[in-house]
Amino acid sequence: MASPKPTLHHLSDSQSQRILWLLEELEIPYDLVLHKRVQSGPKKRRAPEELKKTHFLGKSPQLVTGDGRVIVESLVIAKYLIDTFDKDGRFKGDGDWIRDDELCNIAATSIAIPMVTEILFIAMAAMSPFFVRPLVSMIHSGIHKGYTGDELALNFSYLEEQLGSAEYFGGSSPSRADFIISWPADNCVQNNIIDFTKFPRLAKWHQRCQERAAWKRALEKGNGYRLGF
Repeated sequence: MASPKPTLHHLSDSQSQRILWLLEELEIPYDLVLHKRVQSGPKKRRAPEELKKTHFLGKSPQLVTGDGRVIVESLVIAKYLIDTFDKDGRFKGDGDWIRDDELCNIAATSIAIPMVTEILFIAMAAMSPFFVRPLVSMIHSGIHKGYTGDELALNFSYLEEQLGSAEYFGGSSPSRADFIISWPADNCVQNNIIDFTKFPRLAKWHQRCQERAAWKRALEKGNGYRLGF
């Protein structure tokens, strides 16, 4: 018997986009609840309070299963969706779960930490008074040279090597790793944090993902995916 359809609580301009993309790839019935980021005030660009009605943390994505369980964290949601609904194994890659977990966690931790550091400085510069921006930029430059730049280059070089000549990290079709890696890749590209010309295979992978019909449908059904400041 088919599992009851899930509901995705989706936030604009957020990592929830990769879960929406996965749902479209799976081609299963699902409900979509759209939430917009706060538009003004001290909590501008933060998640709205309404998301706390469905989960204590008030973050997105939130996936409500057919039996009413609320799942948070993209890695867990993606695993649940693929394990539950990918009956033909289209998105399970070659079955090497250790490699899949490793790539997902590299995206979620090893890349995410320096990436978020970069984004925080970009945001601080954008939101600071004009006379403070040179100081923020100077500090940002020092941290980029001494830490974040090298860390991001190292991890993206590893992803380039892991992708090899394959179309996707999962082979001929996206796997969980592709969906999870798409978020830091999009963030780094939209905020000009990395130069994809240094990673030509990754650049082609990124373009290939965004040319997929399911990705385009996800963009149409979502409510914005602007990550740059």
